[in-house]
Amino acid sequence: MKQPVVIAWDEARKRVHERGYSLPFVGEQSGAEVLQLHLSSINPGEAAHEPHVHGGEEIMFLITGSGMATLGEEEHPMEAMAALFAPEGTRHGLRNNGESPITYLVIRTSE
Repeated sequence: MKQPVVIAWDEARKRVHERGYSLPFVGEQSGAEVLQLHLSSINPGEAAHEPHVHGGEEIMFLITGSGMATLGEEEHPMEAMAALFAPEGTRHGLRNNGESPITYLVIRTSE
């Protein structure tokens, strides 16, 4: 049986890039077999990456700021405290369309 664990904020895990940063919390490194969780912060006018497709389900929960979500070929405005759900095989993405950084959680299942 896997051991439960509390995973604190740790700057050493932060992955800074030119668009903002990502901080992993739950994944293989913490003993998870199916779930992954990370927090991302993206600068105004940027996206972590272009809309993409992959196996597994994904949820993006926007904590602060405003963004433009891509689901399939459609775009949808998002405000803080809203979630995007992308079923397996669905093209998806999130771009910061505001004037300050956005912060959001990403929850994924393994591919």
